[in-house]
Amino acid sequence: MKSLLQVLAVGFLSLSVLLAWLAWFNAVRARQNAAGIATTVSERSSRFSVFVTRSILRRLWLSLRGFLANREHQKQLHTRYHIQVAEEAAQMMGEMKGAFMKLGQILSFANQGMPEAARDALQRLQMDAPPMSFALARGVVEAELGMDLGRAFKRFDEQPLAAASIGQVHRARLHDGSEVVVKIQYPGVREAIESDLRTTDRLASMVSAINSNIDAKGVVEELRDRLFEELDYRHELRNQQLFCDIWAGHPLIRVPRVFPEHSRSRVICQEYVRGMHFHDFIAASNAKEKRLAVHAIHDFVFDSMNRYLVFNGDPHPGNYIFADDGAIAFIDYGCVKHWSRTFMDDLQALNRALVTDDKPSFEVLLKKLAVVLPGHNYDLAEIWDFFCYHVGGFRENRVFTFTAEWVNEAFRVMDPTRQRHINLPRDFVYLNRITFGLNAIMLKLEASENFHEMQRRYLYPAEQRSPALARLGVRLPDRFIPATPAALPTPAPESARRSA
Repeated sequence: MKSLLQVLAVGFLSLSVLLAWLAWFNAVRARQNAAGIATTVSERSSRFSVFVTRSILRRLWLSLRGFLANREHQKQLHTRYHIQVAEEAAQMMGEMKGAFMKLGQILSFANQGMPEAARDALQRLQMDAPPMSFALARGVVEAELGMDLGRAFKRFDEQPLAAASIGQVHRARLHDGSEVVVKIQYPGVREAIESDLRTTDRLASMVSAINSNIDAKGVVEELRDRLFEELDYRHELRNQQLFCDIWAGHPLIRVPRVFPEHSRSRVICQEYVRGMHFHDFIAASNAKEKRLAVHAIHDFVFDSMNRYLVFNGDPHPGNYIFADDGAIAFIDYGCVKHWSRTFMDDLQALNRALVTDDKPSFEVLLKKLAVVLPGHNYDLAEIWDFFCYHVGGFRENRVFTFTAEWVNEAFRVMDPTRQRHINLPRDFVYLNRITFGLNAIMLKLEASENFHEMQRRYLYPAEQRSPALARLGVRLPDRFIPATPAALPTPAPESARRSA
């Protein structure tokens, strides 16, 4: 009884302090710019602190209520807590835009460990965030293009199709009749991101509040390194044009064409694509349609990487549009990684060593790729297990099924306490997007295939294996068949190939 009274006394004292703190932060609530975005460090810190305080209050109240609750009731209380935190986080991230909203998008599809209702709250950030006013969007477009909206476009819809982390998208029509979408960057979003990324502690704390099992610091550092690439839409236009060149003429893989004359650093104009978004496709499609999508996504990702040495580094559900004929349009090229042929050859040699259980070659390649650094001690068995997980889907010549248990295993494997001997070179950072992003996509598509047979196209290019879609029976133009392309498209400028 005495123990219970002590717990209650401490709890109520803590509540009093935290409520006073919350009242103070609400009194100095952040100001917003015309786009509804708080841009200064103090303003964004205030909003973030309110979120953290409320999360602490809920956690404390949960502890007090759960003290005398049975196990089933405790489980219900924990579920309700995660849903409330996720809903409030989604609202706060959507209003703040920038790094906070991008973080919410990553968590929404990469974390299968949260309750479904909590993931649903975050999934709204993929396509549905608070937009800026049309008057403000129009002002950005006219300032960037240097002309009145009516001169640049025959029609321009006032209501946005989607509002994302850095900009929002409006449908429009050019004077030549082309149906397009125009992505417009929020005023002040650069300043907001700069404020967020002066310190990573606040973002990492929010990740931990939503799910303490995530390597919060690693997620945020990856986010920091990539966000600034996305702020100049001219960079994105060059990347998207490169992918257009790579996939032009493919029957099931589509990249919307871009319109450079209607694009600038804060505005990008591209072809409008009809179709369903990811979650609608999952709900409406049958097993055959999902299987076709699995093969198309596989070819897009791994042919781009291995034939053309580029990776569209933002594989989340909001960036896929599914057409009625089975084709998939891949959108958003603000975050693209360019590799060297030497690195990709070494990476596939490392994968072959894992597939063939060749540990001596594996160890040599670890050093060559700087996964282990000269003079540093390392545990070969620990690193072997780490990389075996990453190639687990194709390591054995058998049908592999993506399950929630296997996808969730990534959080244990990538726990930083289990990686104390592993260096993560810059060229490897993007590969984590495949582990978290692409695997989560494959889980939703109920993928179950012999991925080993599909990956041999890249592991053993001399075998001249056909793409996965061709092996499924899809007729492809001849230029998509060779494992190594006859000619590469003109690469993006050097400035666009910088990874950080």
